[in-house]
Amino acid sequence: MDKETLQKRYQYLWTGEAFSAILFAAFLLWFAYQEGVWQKWIIRTYSLGIVILILIQGIVWWRWKLRLLRNNQRRMPAHVLNSFLFWRRTNWWLIGGFPLVVVIATQLTAQSVISTDVLFGLLILGGAMLEQINYYYVQLMYDSSYDWTYLRTHHRLRRGTIAKAFDEYTTK
Repeated sequence: MDKETLQKRYQYLWTGEAFSAILFAAFLLWFAYQEGVWQKWIIRTYSLGIVILILIQGIVWWRWKLRLLRNNQRRMPAHVLNSFLFWRRTNWWLIGGFPLVVVIATQLTAQSVISTDVLFGLLILGGAMLEQINYYYVQLMYDSSYDWTYLRTHHRLRRGTIAKAFDEYTTK
């Protein structure tokens, strides 16, 4: 891709992640307000918080990529990669903390462990896991002809964008 096309793509990616994060938060607040019982929304709010946190990481990542491109640089700075290494671990800890949040929320609110909140929370948590994998491990989102060509040519998923940067960083 040429520089101008890449700039447009990075712009599209970070603004798309920002729009998604805002939209998800707005939907959560709207539907919770409509139902009126905040206790029934603790677990799905926790899960959506993880999704939004990962989307914010995506926003930061694509803004950095755009900045590097505009400055004709290719390598992500070490301090940025170190912070993303921290977030990769933290995201997994937050995802792994879901059962604890379920136990605490059900004890505090006297909800059943099998409730709408837990089921929606699990569904949203699945989305958080997919975002985590998409960024930090293998690319799951194929939204350009370049991506599809890679998949058809190599018959495998590409490394996630942050994962590729980690690979370069650890082999220097």
